[in-house]
Amino acid sequence: MTDSSSLRIVSLLPSATEIVCELGLGENLVGVSHECDFPVGVEKLPVVTSSVIPKNAPSGEIDTLVRDHLKSNSALDSLDLELLEKLRPTLIVTQALCDVCAVSAEDVEAAVCVIPGRPTVVNLEPMSVEDLFTTMTEIGRKDGVVEKTNERVAQLRERIATVAERSA
Repeated sequence: MTDSSSLRIVSLLPSATEIVCELGLGENLVGVSHECDFPVGVEKLPVVTSSVIPKNAPSGEIDTLVRDHLKSNSALDSLDLELLEKLRPTLIVTQALCDVCAVSAEDVEAAVCVIPGRPTVVNLEPMSVEDLFTTMTEIGRKDGVVEKTNERVAQLRERIATVAERSA
């Protein structure tokens, strides 16, 4: 079990940032992606990623940029290695499903090899609500907040069951 006070978490996904905060670990976030803006306050954290896609680009331009980058096998998102080194994360939460959605898994692994302390990487790959609960449990286990995580997952399961009952 990890001492949560020594955790230094970098989230490379908005959903991961929300999960980390939902588990009561928001104070352990030391860096986020350029897309993370919820819950309130995370937008003030250091941003460790950038994208070749301009923030307010029209959909046609986005489509062209994505297609061009996929053809050339170049990444859409990149990591600020210098900042990551300064932040000294102990845990990086990301995904390995889609190189268009976030920094590529290869880029994250390459970064981990040069960051002092070799942070743990957790790849989130939920494909269902049940997978989401498994993901939350995995993060809670890595962060040493298993009891709180189990309680929160149980509350969420209860909410889903209530909605299912009402809609039946």
